Amino acid sequence: MNIPRLVPHDLRRSCARFCHAAGGELEQIQFLLGDVSVQATERYIGCKQRLRVAVNDRLGIGPG
Repeated sequence: MNIPRLVPHDLRRSCARFCHAAGGELEQIQFLLGDVSVQATERYIGCKQRLRVAVNDRLGIGPG
């Protein structure tokens, strides 16, 4: 199969996005890709963590 202009990072990006769409957690995808930082994984997925809507807010857990 000849796919023009396909580079290895295209495959990494696709893998990351498919995993994210399937419900994979950012840290799991980071580990799968071998990324050192979560920011690198966010770039592959094209998303940012929503820290204003933290999971502990839904549980009623918080500081002080």
